[in-house]
Amino acid sequence: MDFTFLHHPKPKKFEYKPRYYQPEKEPDEQGRIPDETEQFARRLHREWNSKRTRQEKKGFSKITVLWLVIILGLLLYFILR
Repeated sequence: MDFTFLHHPKPKKFEYKPRYYQPEKEPDEQGRIPDETEQFARRLHREWNSKRTRQEKKGFSKITVLWLVIILGLLLYFILR
């Protein structure tokens, strides 16, 4: 066995080849690739769904906050009275 104390082995090389997933170009249930109008429709529905979920996450409206303040005010009034 040959021992060398100052020898540092080179690190192993790693080759990364990315693969991109494009659901628009994937065959559907019947095995056919969708044409441009179907791809446009899918993209449009995806955008609509993302806008709808963003709007649902907005939080409390001003009217809801106003009602909460009124109810809390009434509760404090009856408790401290």
